[in-house]
Amino acid sequence: MRLEDEDKQAIFEIVAARYFTTQSWKWINLRKDINKILKAFDELNEQYASYSYVSKDWYVENMGSKYIHMCSTWEELKNLVSFLNTHGSVFNFLVNTGNRKSFCIVKDSRDLDEAQASAIKEVQKLGYNTFIFLATVPDEIEFQLLQVRGVN
Repeated sequence: MRLEDEDKQAIFEIVAARYFTTQSWKWINLRKDINKILKAFDELNEQYASYSYVSKDWYVENMGSKYIHMCSTWEELKNLVSFLNTHGSVFNFLVNTGNRKSFCIVKDSRDLDEAQASAIKEVQKLGYNTFIFLATVPDEIEFQLLQVRGVN
């Protein structure tokens, strides 16, 4: 059976996620969960509007959603959300290695298109690293379909 490009991309993301997990890195799949970061940002704004005597940095640091966006300050979260609204679809993952946060593109080629190259330049201005996670899978997967008949 021939694999489609979206099938390969899903396999690449599974492999990358497994690698990040085995390294004990915190990560979020931006293809699936970018809206969680955007929602956390909106919730923080709502909390601050209700209780403005507490600093926004405190909310960022202490909200339960910190594991999603991995930011420590309001400015960092605001910049992250702004970046994601513009370039979020280019990247597959946001990864925290413990030393630094990085954006990750998962693909089967070292070649970058114009959107990827531009997004990498922009995210580096914000102080993030960029990973390209290269993986290969065959174009076709062999399989067998076995029928098991019950005994009457």
